[in-house]
This record gives sequence, C-alpha cells and structure tokens, in this order.
Amino acid sequence: MIFNKDGHGAEELRQATSSYYANADFDKISGIVETVQGEIGLQIGLPVMDSIDTAYQNGTDAELVSAAQRCVGYMSVLRYSRLNDISHETDGRKVKMDSDNERRPFEWQLERDDQMHLQEYYNAFDRLVLLLQNNETFKEGELYKRQQQLCITNAGVLEWVTGIEATPYLYMRMVPFLHMAQMKVEERLGSAIADITDEALKFLAQAATGNRGVALFVQRTEMRLLPSGAFREAVKSGAGSKRSTTEALHDYYQHMLQVSENYVKDMQCRRDAIAGEHTEHLVVPDNSKDNKYFIV
Repeated sequence: MIFNKDGHGAEELRQATSSYYANADFDKISGIVETVQGEIGLQIGLPVMDSIDTAYQNGTDAELVSAAQRCVGYMSVLRYSRLNDISHETDGRKVKMDSDNERRPFEWQLERDDQMHLQEYYNAFDRLVLLLQNNETFKEGELYKRQQQLCITNAGVLEWVTGIEATPYLYMRMVPFLHMAQMKVEERLGSAIADITDEALKFLAQAATGNRGVALFVQRTEMRLLPSGAFREAVKSGAGSKRSTTEALHDYYQHMLQVSENYVKDMQCRRDAIAGEHTEHLVVPDNSKDNKYFIV
C-alpha cells in the first residue's frame, strides 16, 4: 500500500487530498485504500502499481508516488465519506442530529461534494497517466503497446480530430474502442493507416477513427465516464422534455457515427485522387429527361 509506511497514513492522506483529518484513525479507511489501489492497478497495469509501491517504500520517484497517492486518496475519501453519511450501529442505521451546533447537509450539497471529489480524482489520474508515459515499467505493459499501434497516440491528437474535451484518463479508457474503430477504417481504406505518407489522407483517416471511437465509447461505457461536453449536452437535451437522457445519448452516438462516415468518404476520395483514379459520388439526384423522374 502506498500509504502508512511509517504509521502516518492519515497525515499522508490529508496531505494528498486535504479532505481527511490528519488525526483520524487510518485503520478505518485502510481497507478502502487497498481496494482502490488495486482497482487503479488493474487500469494502469498491476506491475506498474507494484513498481510505484516499491518506489514509495524506498523513498524514490517522489513525483510519481505523489500522483498515485492523490489518485488513490481522492477516490478512497469519496467512498469513505459516502459510507459514513449514515451511522452504522448494532441496532441498525441512524442519522445523527445536533440541532444546536451541526446540520445535516442537503442532498444537493452531498452530490456537489461527491462530484468535486470525483473531478479531483480524474485530474489526479490525468497527471498520473502523463507521468507514466516516461515510465519504463509502463512502457513494457500491454496498455502502452496498444497505444503505439493506434493512429491516435495520445489525448491531444484525439481532441484535435474530434473536438471533444479529451483528457489523458479519457483517452486511456478509449484505447479499446479506438482500436476497434481503426480496424473498421483500415478495412474501408484498404491499407494500414501507419503506411500513409500523405498528410491530408492521414488526417482524414485519424478523424474517421477518432469520431467512430467516440461513438462506440458513448454507446458501451458508463455514463459517468462520457466526455464531459457530450454528456452535458445530452443531459441538456433530455432535461425538460419528453426525450430521456438515454435517447439523447443515442442521438449523439448516431451523429458521431455519421461524422465518421463522412470522413471515410472524404478519405476514399483522397485515396483515389492520389492513385490517379476517379471515384464518382452522387451528390445531386440523377434526373431522367425521358421519364421525368429522378433516382435518389
């Protein structure tokens, strides 16, 4: 565990998050910390987390250890706080009331505090992912190898070709979907995107891959992990109308698929132009002068 090496776990957690009392009993939260650390290890690679744990025990690589502590700390404190909003006692669950000195927070206040802790967790994860790009253990892992096989190699490229607010954490979660999207685009292209030398054609292939990857991500992942801009727009579209948020997200999924398909068509036109071939695409209806009808 990357906390409590010298018996000062509560102080370390307080320093990492500013949300846990330094004089609190660390044993009460240690189980949650271990669980969260394991879950993050599954995302970045267990050997990577083990190397961070070793660095913590040896007092090396302080920047990487600090980033991992913040990431683990914020999620641990969030879960601990949720568990303790209600007191669990031998005769059941209770809510403590002190009308003279303390007041129970409203539900919206709890939700806002949860959201702020969750956002800090994502921010900490972004920093952790960025630092890991130069970590040798991470580079030996499957996640990094999959990233290098993609035409969209980082969050910056993803944001450039799609326009979404792409963060390192979001990009990491999208790697499997980008891989599926790239396979489909390369099938339509007829060759590997890595073999493209024309910059315009490469951009079109990247854009088709990125937008299709976002569509697959929206369709198959948890709503809380969706790109914030897209998610907010979907909620806005669903709120105050008969259309549910799920329907709005489905519309967004269809929209991103169409955007990807448009890039695919442009990509094929560019490919054929480079090869000296002419591809005829029907833009307007083909009017028949004899029969006075047109084909759509």
